[in-house]
Amino acid sequence: MPKLRPLAARRLIALAVILIGAVVFTVRLVDLQVVQAPQLNAEALDKRGVPVTIPSLRGDIVDRNGVVLATTDERYDVQLSPKNVRLNDGKFWRTAEKQVTAEEAFAEIGAITGQQPEEIAKIVDDALAENPKSDFAYVKRSVDLTALNALKKLDIPWLTFDVNNQRVYPNGAVAGSVVGFVGSDGQPQAGVELSQDECLVGVDGEETYEKGADGVRLPGSVVVTKTAENGGTVQLTIDRDLQYEAQQAINRQVEAENAEYGLLTVMDAKTGELLAIAEDHSVDPNDVDATPADKREARSFTYPYEPGSTFKTLTAAALLDQGAATINTPNLTPFRWDPEPGVTFADSDFHGDMPWTLSGIIVNSSNVGISMLGSRLDEQTRYDYLTKFGIGEETSTGMPLESSGTLYEPQDWDRQTSYNTMFGQGLSSTIIQTASAYQAIANNGERIPPTLVKGCVDANGEVTERKGEDPVRVISPEAAADTRKMLEAMATEGWIAEDIGIGGYRLGGKTGTAEQSDGEGGYRSDYVYSYAGMLPMDDPQYVVVATVAYPKANRSSIVAVRAWRDAAEAVIRTFHVPPSNGAYEPLQLTY
Repeated sequence: MPKLRPLAARRLIALAVILIGAVVFTVRLVDLQVVQAPQLNAEALDKRGVPVTIPSLRGDIVDRNGVVLATTDERYDVQLSPKNVRLNDGKFWRTAEKQVTAEEAFAEIGAITGQQPEEIAKIVDDALAENPKSDFAYVKRSVDLTALNALKKLDIPWLTFDVNNQRVYPNGAVAGSVVGFVGSDGQPQAGVELSQDECLVGVDGEETYEKGADGVRLPGSVVVTKTAENGGTVQLTIDRDLQYEAQQAINRQVEAENAEYGLLTVMDAKTGELLAIAEDHSVDPNDVDATPADKREARSFTYPYEPGSTFKTLTAAALLDQGAATINTPNLTPFRWDPEPGVTFADSDFHGDMPWTLSGIIVNSSNVGISMLGSRLDEQTRYDYLTKFGIGEETSTGMPLESSGTLYEPQDWDRQTSYNTMFGQGLSSTIIQTASAYQAIANNGERIPPTLVKGCVDANGEVTERKGEDPVRVISPEAAADTRKMLEAMATEGWIAEDIGIGGYRLGGKTGTAEQSDGEGGYRSDYVYSYAGMLPMDDPQYVVVATVAYPKANRSSIVAVRAWRDAAEAVIRTFHVPPSNGAYEPLQLTY
């Protein structure tokens, strides 16, 4: 075999090396551009891609008519990087053909923010004078969404933005304690803001942009990787206008009587919907610190108190439902009664032995009379009626920190408490619970648990209604009707008749004067006064309960009656309630 000449051998070796190199290069190229391409691209993007959160907006809270009670004001801070402004002699490429100077950019920005170009230039120069490597300075704080979008369209690489959204409450303190508020970090702190946070909170989105080796954003590189989803809208059952008037009514009485606090609630008698939840000097969520801490919560849900004589109505209703008495059942009623050894109580005003019927006992608000007749029912039966009326359990509204009140089981009652519970002492309830009990009487004996939230409407318009608890049959329609007759007699023939009357309307209700615990095992020397009632009595549509606690100027239930009447007139105006049909038929109060 002939030997290769040295030159030919060298050429062959060189060719083999080239072929091997080409194969290795091709394999590596395929590996980089095909096999490892997704991973390498992701790693490269991580090194030059900058993720930016697109904040979602917290949803609105609106009243039953869609009036906004809480909303989010979209605001943004405009920022720049001073050191990057001066890169490349202050010039940057907006497109491959269009180069922009810093001074031109200042003019474009100022035309949107309302600033002079020289003002923006000074921001940059001052920052660099303090720190030549400065990477941050504010251009304009709290611009609106329109300005933000216009600034983004300028595609200025050294201009950045940050969210500065603000929670706003357009009606101030109107329903403030019910709506609640958020903290400086945007987190819910109280009220519906807290209880309905799942509906209100949105889901943040995300976008990325690429930056060059100098850290400056590359024009046109913004990519939205996740779209933001705004929070839903919570619709409440309350009426903003009625809420305002109810707050004014309770504020007037608290101030006029120098009382510690006042509460006033309006409920739809047919649906259990809460139409107004008024509290004196309610918190303004726009300025929470201006309100004392003890008045920032929704006290209508968190302040239980011994209701007093408003609960004589519940005892009477149970007697009627059990057939243990009628509205005309006679009872010779003394001023004081000592039913058992160590047990004694009396009526508020001295009187001789009175030949009152059950109706007369209610109209004259006799502790002794209601206890004498109420004793016809055993303790367990009376306890069962109280629980069916909703006493001793939280409502279905879902408000935070809600109190269930106090209702001990019969085996835990001492002998005095056993009698006291019949006239509203020895137990406690919130004003919402009291309104719910009266709603059952107004609604022919069926209690519909109170509701505050109608539902949630998400960002796509899908409605999720909030389902309340099932109705509870408390007493028969006949027992409810007879109970209402006694309440109308109280409003028409009782001592409050002149103060409670509204021309053309039949009204009904019951006063309450209640002792309260002093926290040391005894009772305070002053009282909580209430009036719970409904209107119009020919076909009750609304329940109103007013409470004024510890007034110093006028120690009488009349202070609650006046607030109740103001609220009832507001209800008539707001819902255009027509005058009553028929006339009050007087009851037999004595025998």
